[in-house]
Amino acid sequence: MGIVPKKKFSLRLVIASIVIFSIVILFLFALFPSDISVTRMLRINKPRTDVRKKIVDLREWNNWNELLQEALGNMKIYAPITTDSIHIRKGSFAVELLNSVPDSLFTLWQHDGKSFKGNFIMTGMNGQTVVEWTLLFHIKWYPWDKLASMFYDKQLGPVMEKSLINLRNELERGT
Repeated sequence: MGIVPKKKFSLRLVIASIVIFSIVILFLFALFPSDISVTRMLRINKPRTDVRKKIVDLREWNNWNELLQEALGNMKIYAPITTDSIHIRKGSFAVELLNSVPDSLFTLWQHDGKSFKGNFIMTGMNGQTVVEWTLLFHIKWYPWDKLASMFYDKQLGPVMEKSLINLRNELERGT
């Protein structure tokens, strides 16, 4: 009779430990921010109007935007790519131009039900333009989403930087 209560006690202890551990994990991941951004900047030796023309027309993005090329290249869907000046679509992937003003461009990126925003801010003087590209993410409360968001800068930053370098090279070559 003495053994049965010990087994019940140890089972309750295991279940209670799992519940407490889960609550601690959820609390720790709740400390992670829900909104994060990845930003890269680059100076281009061209006037802001020239840079803006290249960025505002989404048909030009395939020439310089590595993030777009990577996203479209990784898709297993053999759907055609639909591109016009304000939309890029392929299967469940889409980029849409939301708004464009003389010094800024705002986009919405969507893939498999998830979405995030992208902003280009252009400041310039003396024939030079500084382009700031920011991707803005809203992260759900799930611990695996919060954990994955820790690596967004390391994953997306180099691709964004290479894209901006491609943009600079293309503009400075005059193509």
